[in-house]
Amino acid sequence: MKKEMKESELFNSVFLLQPSRPILCTTKNEDGSDHVAPFSWINPASHKPPRVALALLNKPKKQRSLENIERTGEFGVNIPDMSMAEKMVECSYATKLGENKFDRSGFTRMPSADIKAPCIEEAMASLECKVLNMMDAGDHTLIIADIVHAKYDEDAYSSNLLINTGKFRPVIHVQNFNLEKSQLHIFLSSGSTETIEVSYPCKGEKN
Repeated sequence: MKKEMKESELFNSVFLLQPSRPILCTTKNEDGSDHVAPFSWINPASHKPPRVALALLNKPKKQRSLENIERTGEFGVNIPDMSMAEKMVECSYATKLGENKFDRSGFTRMPSADIKAPCIEEAMASLECKVLNMMDAGDHTLIIADIVHAKYDEDAYSSNLLINTGKFRPVIHVQNFNLEKSQLHIFLSSGSTETIEVSYPCKGEKN
């Protein structure tokens, strides 16, 4: 039996699209420092030419990554492995004033070929993207961007770019719960689920 959603509940219908495969988005802050934050609302938008569609929150408060992308017109998409899941969640948390989220993450900066923001060495693959156009899609801004450069771990992917599950455990996010001093995140892993609890740091910065 199917359950009908009330019109007043339709805003929650987007969660029926779960699970998601979050990525780590790298950008440049206004002061030239590096920024990183995880996002799940990203999909291929075109094959030839290669393009992605990324949706970032603009209401009630614009995310830092969106501000950076609007200013620079570029960003990096870094695909994490489950070994990076805890650090990935920490990258969604606020920082203390003056603290840099990329530095706090401990991720290794990897120089990019065609954008100013670095990519992440530990990621299984990295896409360098330049904005083609942007539109207000509601409480998110939809960004369509050209993939201008890409690199990947040859051990993590086969020759035809299928995931090698012996070397690469993709991050498949199911849901999360906000607790008093931490967040509890649930991921799919090898036919079961894997739970990670990540404590909150101090508040201060936007994604």
